[in-house]
Amino acid sequence: MKISPDKIDSIISRSISGNASKEEITILNNWLIDSEENKKLYDRSIDTWEKTKTWLSDLSVEQDKYEIQTQLTSQLTTQIRQTKRISFLYKIAAIFAIPITFAISFYFLQNTPSAEVQESMAQICEVTAPKGHVSKCILPDGSEVWINTNSSIIYNTNSFNKKSREVELVGEAYFEVTKNIEKPFKVKTKIANINVTGTSFNVKACVGSEIIEAVLSEGNIEMKLNSGNQQITFLSPGERALYKVGERNVVVDKVDAEFYTSWRNGEILFKDATLNDLIKELERIYDIRFHLKDPLLGEYRFRGMFSYNNNLIEALEKIKRTACINYYIENKEVWLTMNN
Repeated sequence: MKISPDKIDSIISRSISGNASKEEITILNNWLIDSEENKKLYDRSIDTWEKTKTWLSDLSVEQDKYEIQTQLTSQLTTQIRQTKRISFLYKIAAIFAIPITFAISFYFLQNTPSAEVQESMAQICEVTAPKGHVSKCILPDGSEVWINTNSSIIYNTNSFNKKSREVELVGEAYFEVTKNIEKPFKVKTKIANINVTGTSFNVKACVGSEIIEAVLSEGNIEMKLNSGNQQITFLSPGERALYKVGERNVVVDKVDAEFYTSWRNGEILFKDATLNDLIKELERIYDIRFHLKDPLLGEYRFRGMFSYNNNLIEALEKIKRTACINYYIENKEVWLTMNN
């Protein structure tokens, strides 16, 4: 039976997670009978599923289920990360606030490599969080990672927790690292790397941004710039390191870490933030564009909390009640005006 790689990839993911339909199960069984290589691929999929521990919360938002399933399928079947050597790419989307399935996507070269080559293959695991949701996963060393909306972490399952522990971050994540002095933990970003042995901290290095921000909750961390003089900055609990590409030095200040890490619980806290700051976050979460009828509205000071579980209308109503600002929506764009 000839089936496209994308289709069988999706069916395998749904079968493993218990969400496959009867028709998909029939297609899968026929595909497995076709060749021994198909059976080996399926067995490797099962093995990867068992080795990758990912937890979900018990919160139930059933009305979002179909939408997020569709979003995951689209993301997992259209994004292929190129590697320099022959490799398997394990891509996992784990939603923290929505009780839906995980999905594992496999991408292979057309020619199946020999057993000898397979043994030396790199196994790259990427854990992502779709827009509007927070993901949580547990790494092989027991470290816990919360991944913010539209962000991801990547690591090599073959080398991780051998001599060292290394992950690549794109976006924002909160780490609770299992202590192991002999095996340092490194978070790699485009601008700087974070080195630790065991601690809790937040790192923000979003795509397209020239800013990296690290906030320490517990323990100690070291942030080393990747360019220039490769400045090294050490942080203590309750400190934030902020660096913008092109600036001379890293700025370190005292902060309330909870305001920078509450997002991992599906909450965004604002303390004396401007409306401009607020709408940047709402644009990122809800994938929508905001416009201010009067630019001066952007300087309105705001204090409060928003939940990822709330829909956009609830967030806008909260702004309306708090700041007396009206809104209207046109074609996935929100316009804010002063309430006269």
